[in-house]
Amino acid sequence: MAERIVTGLKQPLEFAGTSLKPSASAGIALYHGGNGTVGDLIVNADLALYLAKAEGRGSYQLFATTLRDKFEEKANLERELREAITSQAFAVHYQPQVSLQGGKVIGVEALVRWEMAGRNVSPGEFLPVAEKAGLMPALGRIVFAKAIRTAAEWHRAGIDFGRLSLNVSAQELREADFACHLLDLLKQEGLPTRLVALEIVETVMLDDENTGIGLTLKRLRKAGIRLELDDFGTGYASLAHISANEVDRLKIDRRFVRDIDKNPANTKIVKAIIELARGLGISIVAEGAETDVELFWLHDLGCPAVQGYGIAFPMPSSQAEAWLATHSLAPHRTEAIHVA
Repeated sequence: MAERIVTGLKQPLEFAGTSLKPSASAGIALYHGGNGTVGDLIVNADLALYLAKAEGRGSYQLFATTLRDKFEEKANLERELREAITSQAFAVHYQPQVSLQGGKVIGVEALVRWEMAGRNVSPGEFLPVAEKAGLMPALGRIVFAKAIRTAAEWHRAGIDFGRLSLNVSAQELREADFACHLLDLLKQEGLPTRLVALEIVETVMLDDENTGIGLTLKRLRKAGIRLELDDFGTGYASLAHISANEVDRLKIDRRFVRDIDKNPANTKIVKAIIELARGLGISIVAEGAETDVELFWLHDLGCPAVQGYGIAFPMPSSQAEAWLATHSLAPHRTEAIHVA
């Protein structure tokens, strides 16, 4: 019955010379007896409807008890996340980026970490919850403050870290005072704008026309902050945005780097992105390199820089500082890989 209703509502409607294409999603909960109330039944149906919408709309879903468990789990995580933001209970780890030509450190990416009740919560678990709950601006400012303070300390100590890369979401960029806040923070901590880059995903580039994001990014680039396009090749950015006037660096997504020596398609994609960036005068870095073989192939394809477990894991500030100090005294092993 649900399938007939959903299919029937998808039929085009002609109105005033225009074809309208409606659709509907349905959530279904069945009463099996027991102590449940009508209110409980409606809540269960609503949870099933939520799932139907989340999985692409225009479909139906049946309620299951596991669905309520997942909903309660997310609600609890959101509550814990709000409390963690209030107490600023987040750490920042740093993952180095190095040149494949000589092993020189060209940057470090700041990555948020959260430990809750003795458990390390994966960013892939809590960041989507933060984004859905509208908490990214508050979370982002905590990460920015801690990362910029650390980088400023390294800068004053003469530790070469290249450039600090900060991930920023569309929610944060829509904040009216985002640019002012970031520039004031850099001035307050004494970190030059030339040592900072913002990483955005491709969908942010498509979102700038109606939200003022484009103006914010232009203002920050004019102030000297670099702009990097993260996870390149996995989104929908128009090539009109991929120019030296809009972006300073492209980051090749890890899924194209993984098993590059075994996957001819990945090899062609990475080579095409490298040639595109070189032709447009944009720098490039490959993410997710984990093995010597992947590092060798990236070097052989002409990729200038890399970031990944094959170079270094994300580290707390103290470990990152020691790694940077040690690394500046000796060439990186990628040179040996190339020679071999």
